[in-house]
Amino acid sequence: MDTEEDMSEFMMPLDKEKDSSESALCGRKLPLWLGLLLLLAAVGLLVPMIYFAVIANSKACVDGLQAQKECQELNQHVQRQLNQAQELLHEKEAEAATCKQAVVTLRDSLKKEQARVEELQEERVRPQRRITPLASTSCCSSRFLWVW
Repeated sequence: MDTEEDMSEFMMPLDKEKDSSESALCGRKLPLWLGLLLLLAAVGLLVPMIYFAVIANSKACVDGLQAQKECQELNQHVQRQLNQAQELLHEKEAEAATCKQAVVTLRDSLKKEQARVEELQEERVRPQRRITPLASTSCCSSRFLWVW
């Protein structure tokens, strides 16, 4: 039993120390000026927050956001149309380049053909020039020379 009493003596002071430390913490009060300062800070933050919440949900703000959304959608639609037009333009430019190349090729062919036609006409005229002097010197009529 002596050991139990000895232990109870040791336990009691611990409980008393614990009680005294808790009462010391509970006994401390927040200084009035600090409490008022915290309350003022809370109100100072709460009032603008409520004000901005009311403003953000106002009709003008909601209408402005809706108009902005519609404008963005319209802008995206116009941007898509512009992209399509640019793609079509690039396709048409490529077609035009092909057509221009075809025109250049056809002109070159035409010039070659014209040169060939002129050459053939000159060849046709040359024998006539050779025959004409012969026809005037011969006794045959020129009528038979033209019939080839």
